[in-house]
Amino acid sequence: MALAAPLPAAAPPALRSGTAAIIAPAGPGDRYLPVLARHGWASVAVTTPAATSPGDGYLRHITHRGSLRRTAAQLQQLGVQAVIAGSAAGTELADRLADRLHLPGNAPDTADIRRDIAFTSAALLDAGITAPRSIRTPRLSDALTWAAFTQINDLVVQHPDPSHPHPAYLCRTADDIRHAWARLQTTTGQPLVLREGLAGTQYRIHTLTGPGADGTPDHTITAIWSEIRTADQLVCRSDLLSRHGLLARALALYTMRALTALGVRYGSAHATVTYIPDRGPALLSLRTDPYDDFASDVLRRATDHDPIRDTALLLATGRRHETLQPRRTHVTKVALLPRHDGFLDEALLRTITTLPTVAATSELTATAPVHAGRIAGWLLLVADDSRAINQDHQVIRAAENLGLYGSPA
Repeated sequence: MALAAPLPAAAPPALRSGTAAIIAPAGPGDRYLPVLARHGWASVAVTTPAATSPGDGYLRHITHRGSLRRTAAQLQQLGVQAVIAGSAAGTELADRLADRLHLPGNAPDTADIRRDIAFTSAALLDAGITAPRSIRTPRLSDALTWAAFTQINDLVVQHPDPSHPHPAYLCRTADDIRHAWARLQTTTGQPLVLREGLAGTQYRIHTLTGPGADGTPDHTITAIWSEIRTADQLVCRSDLLSRHGLLARALALYTMRALTALGVRYGSAHATVTYIPDRGPALLSLRTDPYDDFASDVLRRATDHDPIRDTALLLATGRRHETLQPRRTHVTKVALLPRHDGFLDEALLRTITTLPTVAATSELTATAPVHAGRIAGWLLLVADDSRAINQDHQVIRAAENLGLYGSPA
């Protein structure tokens, strides 16, 4: 699959006040409203007939009924000067509307490639960029034939859409693939992806792209999180990585090259990249929708990074947020992972949420039910010394073993 060279990015909006269209806003997309409002910008919500209603505060609500021309004309009449994806469901429409309105946005001809992990890998491999080998098919027989032909030891079965909430399944045998296929393929004819399972540390890399001095896309790495995952591919711990050093530089250079090949030209993105010692970085998935995280205000103060704020600043002023000095604070996100169904024990919950390095948590309620195999909540640990974080992390895991989730049934 050959990709055309990216066209020069459009210039950022020149005015300091204007109107932005937020496409398919949901949850994190609504967070754009107050941030844009601080820059004097109003927001218009663009939704589909089946979508849930967005939050309050929008200047207008427009329903997109399938006609790109009509929706673009409505936005043009309102004087819209920027188009933003408000959720994963809105990324492709946002790119196409921005292109139609001649506004900054990602390349519309690669929008479907960015929304499908198999297409993404194929595009990168065609461009000579390291990526996992994969097959995308609705038929289990095709997947089994491909697995037998490639002779890859570790394989992963997952949905093509990187925003799909169901985790991937690591497979080592044909029976593993059959089991995973049966669990993931909920409707006949639904394609799934069987890909190479690359053994290496995974990183969540946040980026911001805008026009450089010569008008071509200029990518900035805003944060790199090193993730530790369970055998079920659930993130159990994520540590903010320093952006200095050889590893961070290798990840940054690879990611910026991949973004260019995939037509990312404007706004924030977050990529999942693995690092294999003998092959280097390889992109597993890419998303250009708003990144939803808990305790966003505390995270912003601790890391000086906020995708919503950074994107809104770029749209409203054409400028990027600048970090005045390197931060030496250690930041870690820890997931609570029940091994059995149960409930959150009040005393042990109080113990872990009052640890010295715990700066914030997701919503955690004593006696609330929890379920095996699902993340029950998150804790944000912040400290000047990484050893303090590691000590509190050990206490959290010990509390899980001592009955944080009650006794097994």
